[in-house]
Amino acid sequence: MWRSEADLVTRIAHSTRGRPEDDQGGWEPFLDATVPWDYFDCSKVFAPDRADRFGATEPPARRLFLRVLISLCTLAAVLCGCGDRDPLSSSRPHAGEPSAKLTGSALAVAGLSENHPAHVKIGVMFTAPTRSNTLKGAQLAERQLNLAGGVGGLPIAIIPRGDISGTEEAAEVAEELITRQGVVAIVGPNRSLYAVAAGAVAQEHGIPMVTTTATNPGVTAVGDYVFMAAFTDDFQGKVMARFAVGELGARTAAVLTRQESIYSEGLSRTFVENFEDLGGEVVHAPFYQAGETDFSEQLGPIAESAPDVFFLPGFSTEIPLVVQQAKDLGIGGILLGGDSWDNSALVASHGAILEGSFFSTFFSSEAPPAALSEEANRFIAAYTRIFRVVPDGGAALGYDAFRLVAQALGRASGPDPAAIRDELAATRDYSGATFISGFDENRHTSKSAVINRIVNGEIRFHLLIDP
Repeated sequence: MWRSEADLVTRIAHSTRGRPEDDQGGWEPFLDATVPWDYFDCSKVFAPDRADRFGATEPPARRLFLRVLISLCTLAAVLCGCGDRDPLSSSRPHAGEPSAKLTGSALAVAGLSENHPAHVKIGVMFTAPTRSNTLKGAQLAERQLNLAGGVGGLPIAIIPRGDISGTEEAAEVAEELITRQGVVAIVGPNRSLYAVAAGAVAQEHGIPMVTTTATNPGVTAVGDYVFMAAFTDDFQGKVMARFAVGELGARTAAVLTRQESIYSEGLSRTFVENFEDLGGEVVHAPFYQAGETDFSEQLGPIAESAPDVFFLPGFSTEIPLVVQQAKDLGIGGILLGGDSWDNSALVASHGAILEGSFFSTFFSSEAPPAALSEEANRFIAAYTRIFRVVPDGGAALGYDAFRLVAQALGRASGPDPAAIRDELAATRDYSGATFISGFDENRHTSKSAVINRIVNGEIRFHLLIDP
């Protein structure tokens, strides 16, 4: 039976009475003595090695099938890129909402038994180590839900997989989560290219998947079981182009794109199209390959043209190299980035050379009070309390993607993946760390974008832009 949120807070407050933390004020739902701090230690949740995880007898034909499937779905993504029962829920309940009591057949679908229904498994995929923030957000949501009684009386268990380093492995991890771990849904991955690969496997098995920070619109092209918790690059590129022209007064821009990255190519294309539509001129738009360390060939012509802004939709491993070499060549245009810049490790290590840069992302704890819901403020307080750091966009979407799945599970008749998929598609007015009005026919969301600025070596909120 569902507990109210007020009951949950009261129960936990009583369980912590008399401890020093009680005098610190605020909403602190995670001071339960049963929660070990190392529960949230991401170093302890990585998958076993490949031999242990997949076994030594993985059929070669199956591996070949996965490679072909990944290739086809990546091509589809590139083409697409061109163009009140949950105690923590604020999403609108559905009329005639079915009971969340689990039937014997539903338990069987979830790999459970009526005699021993231990828990409902949800896989969480992310790239390590710099993107474990999405896992932390999911862990926070999991803990909240389990403290409130789970879903339909059953606890939820995260099955984390954080050692993903390529598309083939992303597909294999998804396969393992589904066929060996028996998850009813997958949250993540956070990179678009990996999400395309994992989504192909999820679609094949009929398992719903909600990505976290993946933004290429083609991620969902594989089929109707794949959803996105983030905005798309079509929106993000438009936001940054309008910001460059409208707020910064830019008339010329240069763009440096990582070739064969559906994220970088898709975001660059959208930025260029919108910047030019607004009357701006893109003076240079060269490409580079993954692994390059010398960018002088691309940056030389950019330095000569002296653009007002320099858009870099790359990744944390290469951004500092590009920026340092750009500064050495005298490129003084304002640096702009996408959501891949929302990386505390990147800014902590290279904040000095990134000073004054702007980038788009999904969430900021420093947004104006009117832009943060009650649920968002609770998320910020709880996450900060647990992890000793303020949440960023990745943490927010890990939290929201997991809650979206859990709420759909609660509205469904049981842990039946098809029913969860249908309830995900029916989501309306979800409010968590971010707000999602619902999913469109492509299973994309409509949500606000945040523009942050790097100031004195720290990420600071600058502007909120509504869709």
